[in-house]
Amino acid sequence: MSVAEIVSEVEAAGVQLRLNGERIHIWYPEPKKREELADRVALLRANRTEVAECLRARSAVPVMPPGVRLVRWNLKDPPVAIETCSIVVDPARFAIATMEQLRVALAHGKRWVGWTLPQLLDRLAQVGVLVTLDGNAHSGEPQ
Repeated sequence: MSVAEIVSEVEAAGVQLRLNGERIHIWYPEPKKREELADRVALLRANRTEVAECLRARSAVPVMPPGVRLVRWNLKDPPVAIETCSIVVDPARFAIATMEQLRVALAHGKRWVGWTLPQLLDRLAQVGVLVTLDGNAHSGEPQ
């Protein structure tokens, strides 16, 4: 099992891993989780460099779609509650996936991606990403 898979596994169990400089901070939602995941966390501690690289890579700012200008990339700490009845446990992954939906919506104005452009922009803002669209970027948006 790769380090990235172990990171995903422990985070799915509710453990939060945060990178602060070169230090990795681990937060357990309850003491029982510390015991349950001790062997997995020990593997992560033995591979600190790889864990730091994994955490750093997933928080990297993606390339903006054509017609989109990044104003701010300041991801919130998970879990993030989204107004449309969602809880985001990986804000970076959510932001990147939403950026892809935005890219498709802008490139193919008639193609429905599940959200309108204003809704996509709002979803990004809720996890800490603020972008603006060029003046003519959304001319083909479905209503």
